[in-house]
Amino acid sequence: MSDLRVANDHLGDPRRLRTLFDDEGHLFFRDVLDRDAVLETGRRVMRTVDELSGCEDSELQDALNKQRLWERLVAVPSLATFFATIAGAPVGFIPLARYRIMPPGGVTQVHQDALLNPGFDMTTAWIPLMPISTELGGLAVASGSHRHGCVPPESLPPLDGSWRSAAYEPGDVVLMNEALVHTGLPNRSRDSLRVSVDVRFQSPTAAPAVVGRIVEVDTESVRIASEAGGEVVTLAVDDSTLLRAGSGQRIPLAELTASELAPGQRVIASRREELAVMIKRL
Repeated sequence: MSDLRVANDHLGDPRRLRTLFDDEGHLFFRDVLDRDAVLETGRRVMRTVDELSGCEDSELQDALNKQRLWERLVAVPSLATFFATIAGAPVGFIPLARYRIMPPGGVTQVHQDALLNPGFDMTTAWIPLMPISTELGGLAVASGSHRHGCVPPESLPPLDGSWRSAAYEPGDVVLMNEALVHTGLPNRSRDSLRVSVDVRFQSPTAAPAVVGRIVEVDTESVRIASEAGGEVVTLAVDDSTLLRAGSGQRIPLAELTASELAPGQRVIASRREELAVMIKRL
C-alpha cells in the first residue's frame, strides 16, 4: 500500500486542489485543523465510550449525537474557514456524521458513501480524533476509484495498486469524493481503540438537504417540516426512493406507512426536484 499524497503545498492554489480532487477523488492535509479542539472531541468520545461500555453501536452513536460533538468541532472558526477555503464558499454540514470506534481486530468494510447516502452531492471529511499509527489502522482509500461511479462492492473492478493510507495525527483530515471506494484498515493493536469521525458537507451548488420532522406520510409522498425556516416540504416517493431506518436497513415502499418513518420522526432527505432520492431516520 502506498502513502497518501499530502496536499498542503497547494492550499494557496484552489484550481490545483480541484484538479487533484477530481483526478484522485481525495485530498489529504496534515495539521490544518485545530489540534486542541480535535483532541478534546476525542476525549469526550472516549469518556462516553467508557460510560456506555458494552452497549450497542446504535446506542453509542445516539449518545454521542445528543452531545453535538461534531457540530461543535466544525463550528470552531479556524475549521469553518478551512472548509470554506477548500470548497470555495461556506459549506453546509449535514447530519450524516458517524463516529468510528474500532476495537482491536476490528475492520470497516470496503464501501462508497454515495451508495449508502445518495443524492446529496457531498464530500466526506474523515478526521482522526487521536494519533493513529499504522498498527491502529486508519483510513485507506482507493485512489481514482470514484471514476467508476457508484456500484455494489462485488461489481467493482480490481483496485490492486490503487490503495493509499498513512499514519495520522490530530489536526489531519482526508476529504473524499462521495463515490470514492475506501475502508478502515484492521486495528492490529493488542488493547487500543481507534477513534475518528466522518463529517459530511454538501457542494455549495447542491440542492440543500431537507432536515426536519415528518408531518404526514403515505405511500406516494412524505411531508417534512424543515428546520430551515419551518417550511413544510412535500417530497414524492416511489420505488426508486431509498427509505432507510435508523439502523441503515432499507424500508420497502409498501411498508413505509407502518415503519419508523412516521409523523414526528426527525429525518434527513435528499431530492431530485420534487422526488425524494433518500429519506433516512435520524
